[in-house]
Formats: sequence, structure tokens, C-alpha cells
Amino acid sequence: MTLELTIDHIGAGGDGVANEGGQTYYVPFTAPGDRITATPTEARGKGQAATLDDILSPGPDRISPACRHFGTCGGCALQHLSPEFTADWKRQKIRESLSMAGISDAEVLPTLTSPPGSRRRVELIAAKRKKGVMIGFHLRRSHQIFDVGDCPLLAPGLLALVKPLRAMLPSVLPRNSTAKVMATVTSNGPDLVITADTDLDLEKREILAAFTAENELSRLSWQQGATTPPEVVSARLPADISLAGVDVTLPPGGFLQASADGERTLASFATEALTGAGHIVDLFAGVGSFTFPLAGAARVHAVEGDAELASGLQAAANRAIRPITTETRDLFHRPLLAEELNGYDGLLFDPPRAGAKAQAEEIAKSTLPTVVAISCNPVTFARDVALLIDGGYSLGPVRPVDQFLWSPHIEMAAVLRRQ
Repeated sequence: MTLELTIDHIGAGGDGVANEGGQTYYVPFTAPGDRITATPTEARGKGQAATLDDILSPGPDRISPACRHFGTCGGCALQHLSPEFTADWKRQKIRESLSMAGISDAEVLPTLTSPPGSRRRVELIAAKRKKGVMIGFHLRRSHQIFDVGDCPLLAPGLLALVKPLRAMLPSVLPRNSTAKVMATVTSNGPDLVITADTDLDLEKREILAAFTAENELSRLSWQQGATTPPEVVSARLPADISLAGVDVTLPPGGFLQASADGERTLASFATEALTGAGHIVDLFAGVGSFTFPLAGAARVHAVEGDAELASGLQAAANRAIRPITTETRDLFHRPLLAEELNGYDGLLFDPPRAGAKAQAEEIAKSTLPTVVAISCNPVTFARDVALLIDGGYSLGPVRPVDQFLWSPHIEMAAVLRRQ
């Protein structure tokens, strides 16, 4: 059954939303105002998913996609929308989440967007079949793999690895197997972590070592299954990144902000908000993306649940003689208590997507004068901020930062001050 639909708006997941005959339809790759034909597929929530068949007349915010693979490759969802519309739509997502949490008067600033070609961290999927290896991204809502060619999203150094990987992986992967390839830009060349359920013999290790040298990687690690730690197979140079002028070595597969541009924007926001604070606690510190910029004018105590990340952060701080101390602590199960927090005059927290509910409850009980909240999830961000407001903090302007170009995701930062 083919329907004629008019797209009303873009939903939270990036699909166009249309209402026809009392039924809601979710249609990917559509823009507000598009008049389309579409074929309904499976039920989705209280509505119906549909596939786009044809665009009868385009809406005012539709543009030509930047990539020839858009619509087939599942890596991007919003390339067909104008940058201005996308920036405002992401800003509105934050407003809506705050409103749902009871915060209706928040000032949400214009979105700052990272440029194309700036994504410095990517996970590719590889699959060995009879005719060779396919490598790329999953097709939209599918386990099938799109064999990627071009990608305007990725940093050029990462995109340049796709063809060499396609040629090398058949020598190390068994037939009908799959692997994940996590690639990260570092100061000394790309860092790769390959995850595959297969053993490495001497011949395969030599192939991987040669690949590291030929493609000027900083390091190549192999992870046999998602639950085992990665093993460094070949290291040409340290897998370092520069944070506020300090070289920090990434552990294999360690988390890093999606773009250097976005990281600088968030760090600048945080350092300005915490100007004057002499002793700062940085929670969910990771590799120190915000610890090192903050340590330019303050003592910083960095708390991180991953012992390897915390150890690497401390080692880098010691080499650079920065006023930084570290602590390994699971903040989900053992948040810093209000009495501990009262010893600081500034705090930053940047939790995973699940947010920091337990920690926010303790911050709300503390006497901390200034808190910077950073998040990649508007829903948990709004929940945590609401807890702080209920505890006596006032919310300043919220800054959206789009490091996730052409996707529905958005990062945000805000400063809260105790009244």
C-alpha cells in the first residue's frame, strides 16, 4: 500500500513525522514540508514506520546530501536537511528535554557545529565473505554492511585506511566472520583496535605488524571478543593526543571526544565558567579532556572509573608537572558525597549517556558554588540539571555543541551556580 504524506516535523530519532487518517508515520530521509509517497512497514511505538518511495515536492529545508552514499549507508541520517535547520532542531531537542524535566525558562544558545571531515574516531564493521572483505557501516536498521567508499564525515587519515584494511583483513579473518575496527586519530598516526573472535598465530601477527608500518599507524591492537582486554600487537610510536599542550597516551580503545573542534569548544566553555576556582574536581574525567585545560589555572582532582584511564592521566600530569591528582572510583555506585565535595570550589562532570543521577543528588546537597555539566544525552542531562536546581542551583545559558554531524545526537554544556 502506497500513501501520499506531508511531513510535519522531524522526530527525536531524525525521521520525518507525518499524520494521515489518524495514524502517525515515521519516514527516514524526509524534511518538514516534503510531500511524498511512502510504503508503510512495521509498527513503531504508537505509529507506523514507512519507507520513502518518491518526493512529490520538497520542503523548504531540504538540500542535496554531501555524500553520494547517503540514504544507503546507515552512518548518517540528516544530510538532506540544511545546516541551519539541523542546528536549530538540535537546539530545540535540548529545550524539549529541559521542559519535560520541569525547566521551562532555560536559555539555550545557538548550536556550534564541527565541520565536515573532523570526526577523529570511528567504529567500522568488517565482514569476510567468499569474494573478500566488506568494510563500512551497517545499512539503516539492518545487520547488512554497506561497503563504504567516500565519507565526508571522517578525518582524511581515517578514510584513507579503508582500502588498505579491505586488502589486508582477508589474510587474518576466517571466512564468514565479522570484525569491528575502532580507528582513532592520534598525534603519531591512526590508532586501531580490531575486535574479532579468532586467534592470532605468528604469520597473522607479522601481517598486522607490516600493516602498522606501511600505513604509519601509531599502534595496532587486537581484541578477541568484546569482554577481553585488547592486546597491543604492534606499536610504532606512542598513541598520544595533545590536551592543553600535554601529550597523553590513549589506552587501546579509550574514549575520546568525537572531534578536536568540539573538544576545544567544550573545554573553553568549562574554563571560562570556572575562572577563579582554585581547586576543582573533574568527575568522569576520562583521558583528561577537561582536566588539563582546567589545570592551567587551578588544582584539579580527576575522578574516573577506569583504572587504566586514570593511570594514564596521572602519568601525563606528572611528566608535564601539572597540579593534578587522580582517583579511580565508580561514580555510579560510589559517588563523591556532599561532605567530600565541600572541599572544592568548582566541579565539572561529563558522564556517559546514562547520566549521573546518584552523583547529581550528592552535588545538590553540597555547598559547591559553581558546577559545569556536560552531556551527550539531552534527557539525562535535563534530569540531572533538574536535581541540581531543586537543590538550590540556578541554571545559566546552555551551549549546544554538535560534534555528531548529520546524526540526531548533540552534546551540551551548562554552568550552574549556587544561589
